[in-house]
Amino acid sequence: MKLDEENTRRKCGRPMLQSTWLRHQSGQARPGRYSTHRIQTSSTSTAAAAFAVATSASSNPRSPPPTSPPAARRDSIISTAATMRVLNVLRHWISKHSSDFWSDERLRGLTMDFLKEIENSPGLLPAEHKAASQLLRLLERAPDRAVDLKAIFAPPPVPTKESIETLSALEIAEQMTYLDYLIFSSIRSEEFLGQAWTKADKADRAPHILMMTAHFNHISNLVISEILKKYTLPGRVAAIEKWAAVADIARCLHNFNGVLQVCAALSNTSIYRLKKTWEKVSKTSKQTIEKLQTLISSECRFRVLRDALHRCDPPCIPYLGMYLSDLSFIEEGTTNYTPDGLLNFSKMRMIAHVIREIRNFQQTPYKIEHIPKVCDFLLERSLIIAEERQYTLSLELEPRPARGSGVSMTHATAPASPGS
Repeated sequence: MKLDEENTRRKCGRPMLQSTWLRHQSGQARPGRYSTHRIQTSSTSTAAAAFAVATSASSNPRSPPPTSPPAARRDSIISTAATMRVLNVLRHWISKHSSDFWSDERLRGLTMDFLKEIENSPGLLPAEHKAASQLLRLLERAPDRAVDLKAIFAPPPVPTKESIETLSALEIAEQMTYLDYLIFSSIRSEEFLGQAWTKADKADRAPHILMMTAHFNHISNLVISEILKKYTLPGRVAAIEKWAAVADIARCLHNFNGVLQVCAALSNTSIYRLKKTWEKVSKTSKQTIEKLQTLISSECRFRVLRDALHRCDPPCIPYLGMYLSDLSFIEEGTTNYTPDGLLNFSKMRMIAHVIREIRNFQQTPYKIEHIPKVCDFLLERSLIIAEERQYTLSLELEPRPARGSGVSMTHATAPASPGS
């Protein structure tokens, strides 16, 4: 009888396998059957952890043999899902932050070893092999040659012969945008953390933010200098109108940083006080400047500018100072830890939201060709009048009215301050 029972079980094993699978589904399976879940949630420091799910059942002596088709299929699905999740995380990391891997050779080597193990594992599906191979190619392919910012932004070896008169407003606006984007796109996310740009070691922690700030001030001083160098009133009027056109084209290019550079110069005291000059500026130019001043006004935390940024399509260069103010407000107004000693995730999310918005603007480049002669003009330091000399020169061009003359220096034709 026992022999007949054994033969029957061997011939009709399906009902027994089915009941075993049902017991497993209802939670009655032996503990060893759940080893796949433990491996799935364990550390993935080695490549084996990513695909161990596929082989864990056979390696656990307490687990029943994987002879049930439904159970084997379920384990395969879990294995594939776990591996693909890991690969998707890596894909996002490599595509969005490739510099992390090229600046850290150890990280790059460990990641490539991990992907090679997945690529060569016979127990995985073709889709998993393909995904690993694609990521390997991304890591093996040398990145696009990094732009040498120091070389591009170095002052020209020979003083430029170009001037505001010899260059068109379009050329100037486009090359301003070209230079602004080169720096802006080079700023790494970690430079925005912990107000790094204000610390003693800011040159090491936030070099590109400092470079962006220095370039902003340089262009603003160039605009001021080009106006003050014109000793005739018509010359100063033409210079103001030219720079107003440059700023408006920068707005059309969605280079709001460039708009601020010019508007900050036109609102500088040395330029703002030139009453006789502003009286001769055309109505069209005055209206353009007024429109731009409204756009970049700091009222309500740059409300108008933020609306414009959210409406425009990339490429776009925002005013970086606005985001630095946002980050400073978050850092200074919120603690890193809650009263219970837990990490303040609410603060971290706010910081991440600001940085994510900046990163979105960094992703889309401009299709503007580099024109060396125009960039040489924009970067020529010898054209800059020292800040302490600017106001003195302004007084020489248009002296203060004598006391008691009754002439007021207040005039509606000059632009308002960008911060008003």
